[in-house]
Amino acid sequence: MKAHIQKSLWALFLLIIVSCGGDDDYTPTETIDTENPTPPTNLTATNKTETSLQLNWDAATDNVGVVNYAVFQNGNLINNEVTGTSLPVQNLTSETEYSFSVIAFDAEENESESSEILNTCTLAITLEYKTNLSEMGVFNGSLSNMEPAEGVQLYEINSTLFTDYAKKQRLVRLPNCETIQYKGSDLLPEFPDNTLISKTFYYNKNDQDPSEGKIIIETRILLKINGNWQVGNYIWNEAQTEAVYTENGNIKPISYTNSDNETLNIDYEIPSKQDCFTCHNNNNTTLPIGMKLRSMNFTPSYTNQNQLAYLESIGIMEGVTSENISTLPDWTDDATYDILERGRAYIDINCAHCHQPGGAVTNFDLDFRLETPFDDTGIYANRGEIEARVQSTTPVYRMPQLGRTIVHEEAVTMLLEYLEAIEN
Repeated sequence: MKAHIQKSLWALFLLIIVSCGGDDDYTPTETIDTENPTPPTNLTATNKTETSLQLNWDAATDNVGVVNYAVFQNGNLINNEVTGTSLPVQNLTSETEYSFSVIAFDAEENESESSEILNTCTLAITLEYKTNLSEMGVFNGSLSNMEPAEGVQLYEINSTLFTDYAKKQRLVRLPNCETIQYKGSDLLPEFPDNTLISKTFYYNKNDQDPSEGKIIIETRILLKINGNWQVGNYIWNEAQTEAVYTENGNIKPISYTNSDNETLNIDYEIPSKQDCFTCHNNNNTTLPIGMKLRSMNFTPSYTNQNQLAYLESIGIMEGVTSENISTLPDWTDDATYDILERGRAYIDINCAHCHQPGGAVTNFDLDFRLETPFDDTGIYANRGEIEARVQSTTPVYRMPQLGRTIVHEEAVTMLLEYLEAIEN
């Protein structure tokens, strides 16, 4: 700034000389260096933690030599005496977005234009399972309202896993500034560390009048920590005011009125941590099941546009378009899909997580994934077993063995039609 003032005074002095009748051929003998440094380039942030990061940039240049840099955070000067091309920045807040820029000064105190603005985030504090669900940041206000907290997004899948007719609320929360990334597949995308996925299981006391309230049983939570998924479960108390973390399974008797005005009594099985790992395991790696892109490629109930497009529009997903993703058929939609498509879809979402290479069940040589060619699935050769097992409630024989204790009547009707169709 001082150099700029000196130059302005010198120019004014010369103007006065010329204006006051000086020699018309006067030429200043002193030349003024007016070349400013080039802006610093390639401003990046490395070594990020929850409360710090390091800024790095490529040096600015000019003919008298750059001597120092000024660094700005959110538009405010934080250091104007940086002599190198990096600066550690401390005392930041976790999971918070910051903007940085850098200006160069040379030996004559000429200043450059600003570098490009760098927007970057500090890391989130590593997630962990707390004792109480209220500490996990999933819900806002009274837990029983099941209102997602700020930054927690509802999502739906178009063909769902059967769990004794329980309803499910599915939520996902990402660290600030992070997104779900498309990996070139219509299956699981790439989730950032410190992603939280929750699924809450409940019944309406009366499906004909949901205003009578809910019976909330459990909230299962997946956390991605240091590149690996972990599973945990929270069991709700009778007052519906809190849920407590447990690794143990349990039986909870449920009685509710369904939409046909029938009273159903169910001994609902709450899974143990090992049970959760059994279904979410592939090659000894824990993975989500429901959040495959093809399962979300439809228009859900909470928005009037395609779900993938909506999630991208609000900054949760990146690189995904509905056009490059297939769709898992809704097995209940007999107007859109034929019986062969519906049968494969149901078997995929209910059975394929165990019956596939690397899954928990390997002794039947089955691969029930939708993407597997039918002749390689083993469905045809085992159609008799499938027919018997989906109608059984015997714990060691029924299929699936986990997640249900009663027969899924509507699905069995459809599956019997499907099994008959593949014989023709």
